[in-house]
Order: sequence, then structure tokens, then C-alpha cells
Amino acid sequence: MEWYKNMSMIDFLRLSRKFRVGHMLRLGHIKNRMKDDSDAGISFTEFSYQVLQSYDWKVLAEKYNCFFQLGGSDQLGHLDIGAHYLKNVLKKSGAGICLPLITDAFGNKLGKSSASKGDAIWLNPDLTSPFAFYQYFRQLHDDSAEKFLPYFSLKPLEEVEGTLQTHRQNLGKWIAQTALADELTELVHGKDGLKLAKQCSNVLFNGSIEDLKLLDLETVTSLFGEASIFKLNRANVTTFGQLAEKTRKDKVKGSVLMTKGAFKVNGIRKDQPDENIDYSNIVFGQGITLISWGKRKFSLIRWI
Repeated sequence: MEWYKNMSMIDFLRLSRKFRVGHMLRLGHIKNRMKDDSDAGISFTEFSYQVLQSYDWKVLAEKYNCFFQLGGSDQLGHLDIGAHYLKNVLKKSGAGICLPLITDAFGNKLGKSSASKGDAIWLNPDLTSPFAFYQYFRQLHDDSAEKFLPYFSLKPLEEVEGTLQTHRQNLGKWIAQTALADELTELVHGKDGLKLAKQCSNVLFNGSIEDLKLLDLETVTSLFGEASIFKLNRANVTTFGQLAEKTRKDKVKGSVLMTKGAFKVNGIRKDQPDENIDYSNIVFGQGITLISWGKRKFSLIRWI
């Protein structure tokens, strides 16, 4: 951030004098890491994060009169320390409200940290295409769909409850998931974004690769969105293992995961990393290849 750009280490240490280690150790996740019997413990970087967050609040308070914060329940300790810092330095009170974390049916937190696993969902279409956004909610576990629909829907509670009742009576028909995907995709990406997401979903799940081959490049690109398209150079990809590596956005090695049968190219499973690519067999249209990880995670490759 701009206020750290010209700050020296000495300056940072000086502002840190206002913090007390005993107070900082009260944070739950800090305590848990300190009790860890392994050698992992906690790094100085992670421990000092609360200093940075508190100083950020101070700058925002001075520049924008920001003395109130809204955060997830896991930020309670940071907000507490930040409020004490404001009181100590600016002689003014700060306050915050913490909301319950949004988690899926398996207890995993939804947020930007999910990006390391390839599961993050973004509002920006350059990061998550309307199609991928739609499919994220369309593929939710039943328990997650029932939990998220009242959270995110802007429809009257009576209508939401009616949808949930119909969903429970027709498990397996994805009623809550579809309602949530439709409403949120239109809210975030507009009617055109929802239309494209549904068109793409229809081609991939109700049609075949042949249906996709009939579409021109501009239509295919608009259906998937730039966030779901990889642009690769043929000269740099000679095996399916290399292709798998270059089409993973998380930290998982694609060449390892593909051996478990999770990788398909134009609908055909590829599980041999060393298999050479015959481009005459996998490229269609104007230099396009369809890949998928698992049953429903599709991406497009544009070869250059």
C-alpha cells in the first residue's frame, strides 16, 4: 500500500512500540500456533500482520475519518487490537462488528484464500467468468445451497422458504442451486451474463463437443469469458502432462492429478503425462481446445 512504500524498517519498528506482545498473544489463532508441538510455530511475518492491519486502520481514520470496521468473526482479535491502537495513538475510539464466516457444507471458508485451492469465486468477470460463476452456485452441495439461499437472495423470505420446501421435496433436481445461480449471476453480471452462462452450460452439459465446434470463435469466447480461457503457445506444450500443468490455477500439480482420471481433452480422458500431443486431433475451429477437470470444471484453450 502507498503508506508503506517509503517506510523504512526503522520506522516500522518505531510504530510497533505502541503494541504489547502480551496483548498480541491473546489472539486465538496465535495461541493455537504457539501451542503447536511441531516446529512450525508461527512466523514473524504472520505474527506482525496485526501491526500492519492496525496501522492501516490508523491511516484510514486520519485520511477518511474511518473509525468503524465490518469483518468476519475471525477478525475479532485484529479489530480489538486495532481499536486499542487508535485509542493509544489518536486518542479516539474505534469500533467494529464481526459477522459469522460463510462456510460451505464441509466447513471450508469462502473467501480470497480459497484461490490457492482453485475454489475462489470473484465478482470481477476477468477473474471468474459468468459461466464459472453460474456453475459455482449451480453445483453446490444440497446443504450449502439451503444455507446460502437465505444468505444471498434478495427475494422475500416467504418466497425463499417456498423454494427451499420445493427443493427438499425434490432432492436431486437442483432446485435451490438453480434458483441461487440464476439470481446471483443476474445480480452480478446482468441479464446478458446470465444468458451467456446458461447457453454455455447447455452446450457443455446437454449437448456435445460437436455442438461447440459449430460455434464461431467470437461466440465461444463470449460464452466462456476471458477468465475461463487459457492462451497457450503450441511450441511450449508438447505432452498432455505439460498441458495439464499449464491449465491448473491452484497449487496442485496437474501432471499428477491427471493420472487419477480427472483430466479430459475434448471430452476424452487423458491420464498419461508423457503422451505426446497430436494437434491435428485436439484443435478445432479457429485454434480451440476444450479441457475439463472433473465432471463440471470446463475451460477453453486458445492456441497461439
